[in-house]
Amino acid sequence: MVALLAACASPSSPRDVNPNDTARYTPGVSYFGRNQYIEYIAGDLPVILSAPHGGSLRPDEIPDRTYGTTVTDLNTAELARAVDSALVRLTGKHAHVVMVRLHRTKLDANREITEGAQGDAEAEQAWREFHGFLNDAKEAVNRRYTGGLYIDLHGHGHTIQRLELGYLLDADDLGHPDDSLDTQPAYEVLSSIRTLSVRSPLSFSELLRGPSSLGALLEAEGYPAVPSHTTPDPGTDEYFAGGFNTFVHGCRVGGVICGVQIESNRIGVRDTEENRRRFGSALAQVIARYLELHYTLDITP
Repeated sequence: MVALLAACASPSSPRDVNPNDTARYTPGVSYFGRNQYIEYIAGDLPVILSAPHGGSLRPDEIPDRTYGTTVTDLNTAELARAVDSALVRLTGKHAHVVMVRLHRTKLDANREITEGAQGDAEAEQAWREFHGFLNDAKEAVNRRYTGGLYIDLHGHGHTIQRLELGYLLDADDLGHPDDSLDTQPAYEVLSSIRTLSVRSPLSFSELLRGPSSLGALLEAEGYPAVPSHTTPDPGTDEYFAGGFNTFVHGCRVGGVICGVQIESNRIGVRDTEENRRRFGSALAQVIARYLELHYTLDITP
């Protein structure tokens, strides 16, 4: 668990990480790792958001990464904040939000530490703080709720302007018919919604792309998505299936907090402040509906 330095501050003021203190988190307050490279907004909902590739800081003390992807995901940190703000308006409570403020040239927290930090001590500390905050968020959700939803927010540059929902199944996997997905347990076992599917009365394929799936709920709000009821698989189109964070912090490896990577398109979602606000409001409604349908959790007042 990431421990904290208790600052003499108002509830809206930031606090810094200190490994010698165990101060409690206050919902809505920002907590920071060393040099404010990682930010954690503590929450009180069964919802965890992360934005590992939206940072802009390029400190000289951390050398540039020499291999791997270094392109930033434009406005994804701002998008995470917009979703949290919308959830506060809808429920009166905060999601847990963890954001990397470093540019991706310095740290990729959606890779294992060797590739993500590439041997630099400061980058490795930031990597551990990011995942430590996520673990703290999961502990908080587990203490209060019977399940939860983790969303790793990213941005893609693909031609088709739609949301790509990554459940750790690639395009070939999603290309199989529903009966194959339902009768061959390997697909469910390998997915980031494994434990939700096990305990759900719905079939795995219904959770993945049926009428009450996350993709279908997003499309009902006006945001095309894959997989969904209308677009069950990406075919030969470009598609991100989910990455390290979805594997580690979703429920593929156990637990009752299941996850999905949302690769968001730029136009209409991330490109302007107004579009981020609109999408944040839509995703907040979708999250509330999804938790009610699949976790029997009512987060609205």
